[in-house]
Amino acid sequence: MNQRILIIDDNTTNLRVAMDYLAAYSFEILTARSGESGLRRAAETQPELILLDVQMPGIDGFETCRRLKANPETAGIPVIFMTVQADSQAVVRGLEAGAVDYIPKPLEAAEMLARVRTHLDLRSLQLHLEKRVAERTAALEEEIVRRKAEQAEKERLLETVRQQSEQLRSLTQLFLENQQTQQRGLAATLDDSVRQDIGLLMENLSAARRVLEMSGGDAASHLPVAHLAQAAQIVAHLQTQTETMSLHLATSASDQKKLLDNPLFKLTDREREVLQLVVAGKSNQAIAEILVVTRGTVSTYRRRLMDKLDIHDLAGLIRFALENGLAGE
Repeated sequence: MNQRILIIDDNTTNLRVAMDYLAAYSFEILTARSGESGLRRAAETQPELILLDVQMPGIDGFETCRRLKANPETAGIPVIFMTVQADSQAVVRGLEAGAVDYIPKPLEAAEMLARVRTHLDLRSLQLHLEKRVAERTAALEEEIVRRKAEQAEKERLLETVRQQSEQLRSLTQLFLENQQTQQRGLAATLDDSVRQDIGLLMENLSAARRVLEMSGGDAASHLPVAHLAQAAQIVAHLQTQTETMSLHLATSASDQKKLLDNPLFKLTDREREVLQLVVAGKSNQAIAEILVVTRGTVSTYRRRLMDKLDIHDLAGLIRFALENGLAGE
């Protein structure tokens, strides 16, 4: 498709010269005879370049150029002034109004063609670069959206794992507490009932043995006495095992209580990681980069840490880590 050039000039002779010469090089030429009509034609046709006369009735070329640049629809179209006022002041006014170049009058065909081609090439390059930038920007925006979605999904999974970990910890705590209750009940039963029954059995066996021994000395009486003595040994062994079991239950209950009372039992693995990194002097941003989470997630973990441990400052966290052997892990 031929490149479209709009020529805005009230002088018929100038229009004809520019039209005839540029048309010979396969440009599509559009014309306007005033600044007002030029503004309308530029907005309607969107030419690749505008040749604009400075001196025209109504609004002059400088004002026309300013209005072209103020309109978003035509602001990107390069404007070249055509002027007999080739002094530096007129050139500066034109450039300040938004023009990219100027051509002195009377028009010299070769110079006009060279300037037109140069600025058309620059405009084409600019549009190409803008397209590439737009494509690259769109790709980056898509990548940002994708990464945000991945990060959100990762944090959702982390939160799911955290909730499941909390549920497992709660179930473990409930199991240990129930086990404690059962062990205390069993220990109480051993102390209050079984041990008492064994003691009573021992007393009855001893009494029966004494009765048999006092009843006579014939050989037939020696066998029950021997059986009673053996039974007494078995009961004594049971008594020892009962005391050992009672001691074991007491020790186990004590160990479980220590586990339940240990503040570390309240922390998830990720909270322990955050605690170690905080104690190591890492900032929230550094921790977020290490764990590949957001700074907000790190802040949430720190808040949970302090709530669970009932600690309210960094010094307290460091002291807790040292006391529990976490600072050097």
